[in-house]
Formats: sequence, C-alpha cells, structure tokens
Amino acid sequence: MIPEGMHDVLPGEAAELHAIESTLRARFAAYGYGEVRTPALEFAETLELADDDTLSGGYRLFDDQGRELMLRPDMTVPVARLAAARYRDKPLPLRFFYVSDSYRPWAPQRSQDGEFRQAGVELLGDGSAAAEAECVALVCDALSAAGLPEYRVTLNTMAFPTALVDTLGLVDDDREALLEALADRDYPLLESIAANAAVGDEALKALQATLALGGTSDSLSQARKLATTPAMVGAIERLVEVRDLVTEAGFGDAVTFDFGLYHDLTYYTGVILEAWAPGVGLPVASGGRYDELPGCFEWDISGVGFAIALDRLRDALDEADRLPAVPPAPLAFAGGFDEPARLAELRRAGVAVCAVPATAEPPAPSLRRAGGRYALELSGGAQTEGSWRDVLRALGAG
Repeated sequence: MIPEGMHDVLPGEAAELHAIESTLRARFAAYGYGEVRTPALEFAETLELADDDTLSGGYRLFDDQGRELMLRPDMTVPVARLAAARYRDKPLPLRFFYVSDSYRPWAPQRSQDGEFRQAGVELLGDGSAAAEAECVALVCDALSAAGLPEYRVTLNTMAFPTALVDTLGLVDDDREALLEALADRDYPLLESIAANAAVGDEALKALQATLALGGTSDSLSQARKLATTPAMVGAIERLVEVRDLVTEAGFGDAVTFDFGLYHDLTYYTGVILEAWAPGVGLPVASGGRYDELPGCFEWDISGVGFAIALDRLRDALDEADRLPAVPPAPLAFAGGFDEPARLAELRRAGVAVCAVPATAEPPAPSLRRAGGRYALELSGGAQTEGSWRDVLRALGAG
C-alpha cells in the first residue's frame, strides 16, 4: 500500500513524538540555537557538492523545466547551503537547529528507512574543541530532558583511524576500500583488503589493536601507545580536551570511547559521536565535525553538529517505560452534532470534545443527553447526571 521503507504514524505515536520534539526544541533553544526549515526538494547538483555516495544516491525527479531535483537525504548539507547563502555577513559562530524529515532509498541491510525524522543542531564557524564539547553536552542534555534514564555517548575522531590507515602505505583504491569497510565495521573484509595489499603483520596488528579499543577507562592511554605519527597524537589530544570540557559541563559519566567508530558520510573530518540506549540496536544520535563541507559552498568555515533519530529515541523511551504523557482522550458527546452551541461552550472552557452520533455508545469519557438532563461518565468511573451546569462543574469548566 505504501513504498518500502515508509510508514504511517498513528495519533498516539504522533502525540508522543510531538511531545519529544517539543522537549528537544526547548533544550536546543536554551543553548542559543535557532530553528531553521529547508525545502524538502533541492537541486541535485547542490546536494552533489558534498561528493558523498550515500547522499548522491537519494530520490530524484525532474521539474517542468527539466532540472534535476532531489529529496534532501540529510539536513547537514542543506543547512550548510542555507548558511552560505544567507548568513555570510553575520557574526560567527552560527547556531541552527531543525526538526525535519529526510529521505533516502530504503536499505534494510543497513537498517535505513526511506523516510526518517531527525532533530539536530549545526554549529558553524567555530573550529575549537569547545564547540565539539558543546555538541556532546547538548546531546546528553537533550536525551536526559526527553526522559531517557540511561544512555552512553561514544566518541572517536575520524582523524585517528584515517592517520593510522595512512601509515599502511596503501594505494588510493585500497585505502578507500579499507575505510569503507571500517565504516561498515566489516573487519573480515578490512583484513582481506590489508592482506591483498601486502600490509605488514605489525602494521595490521596495530590496526586491529586500535579497532579493539573502546569502552574502558584506559582506552585513551592505550591509544596513545599506538599513536606513531603527529597526526595520531594530535587526534588523541583533541579527544582528551573534548572529554575534559564535557566533564566540566556535568556529563562526563555518559561519555565513552570507541576507536572502531568511523562514520560512512565522507564529509566528517574530526571528532565524531554516537549515542546509544539500552534496548535499541542502532544509535539514537550521531554527528561530528565537518570542516570541509561549508567549503563546498565557497565559504571556508568550520562546522560541527549532530542529529537525534526521533523514532529510535521514542523506541528507547518505550523500552525504558518513559514515554511522555499524551493528552487524554477527548470527551465523546453522543448527539453533539445536534448541539453545536454546547460543543463550542465546552471547547471555550478548555475541554477537548468530539461529537459522535446520538446512537453511539462511546467509551468514557462520554456525555449524552438523558431526556432534559445529561449523563456524564469520566475515565476514572465517576458519573454525573444532572443539568448542563452540573456537567460543566464536574468537568471543571463551570
């Protein structure tokens, strides 16, 4: 009935998602981020500037002038485009947030829906570790505010594994293939590529040891021992600085490290993150630094941000039995179609009410006329029968 990878959202779930989104909007605004909305359709050539296979493989169509369009496959590229087009004369840094849908071809083998909704932030024009730490702290703050009782935020940096791979002396094609295998965590393929490229045993062992680091208090010190180039040492020191700043912000207990973490989106260049929650097999948030992306729009500024996957966050809250409260069921007024003035009076008093046929027998809360009087049944089982004024009083509307 609908394309693969798409799904309907029913009223109860929509109400829960709306409540979650409202909480996230409030936390983003508390850090000084302003909401932006970009068009669902962009020129394909605009999105192709990011030079990423995942993004360029999005849904495409043509307008009546024959121009190729694409449904936005993520929000980071459109926000970078918006900033470059509209904010070049504004003081830096810029802080934007969004709550939007994105679209990519359905890929069940990668657990990727065709349409997915995200809430995220982008901080442009600040290349410091403090900007990265702000994003990590804001992820933690947002997840906590949404009601998630337990989560962890895993950090790495694209610079460390990239610098390590560069020490292997691979040709360009093998290097790219190995990094793709790393992004997919396909370690057997990674080892096969390294073996076919005649990578030495010691270098391969160093790579394997690095990928095994993570989740322990001494993983950073172990990574330092494996750092053999200035680029690798600098990448570790950057992670230490970010961790210390996040700890000062009060979220250090939620942060861990995984040196096998490597994003498949090629615009990431520095510190990266993923947030995980119990009972959900995919990250509820991801992001990182992307200093080269704004340059695609001829604006040489830095960028860092993250996106929270709203469906996954809702699943995590459901797993933790912490879904937000949703509005109660409206009062069903049997015969209300014939009494529009009464309906209007209740709504003006703040009572949610819907009209149903007089012959209906709706579940509580319900109201029906009983001769010249009214019978009211509330959800808790309380019942009132009397005049209209008695009904209003029982509903707290009189």
